[in-house]
Amino acid sequence: MRLFVLAILGFSASVFAQDDGTAADAQFEVGKAKAKVCMACHGEDGISTLDPYPNLRGQKLGYLISSLKDYKARERTSGLAILMQQQADSLSDQDIEDISYFFSKVGQEPQQ
Repeated sequence: MRLFVLAILGFSASVFAQDDGTAADAQFEVGKAKAKVCMACHGEDGISTLDPYPNLRGQKLGYLISSLKDYKARERTSGLAILMQQQADSLSDQDIEDISYFFSKVGQEPQQ
């Protein structure tokens, strides 16, 4: 009986682990789709080829989220902030989370 319970617990844990991976994969793809406009300046893979625009690839998730929210709230005003403020204005909180998740994870996806 204990072996049966352990087997069920092990199976349940693997199912939940797969669900988390699947959810993360889904958020990555959603973020990638939402980030298309961002890629014009920051690059398709988050590495900008244009000097004034920073690389976003691999940035910390919290930093990306707070930066976009700060642009939206007009709390970041230096440099090319007006461009980012205009972009951030059209983003919902969910958009900000999805786009930030994409750029924080891009380049870390498993190699096929």
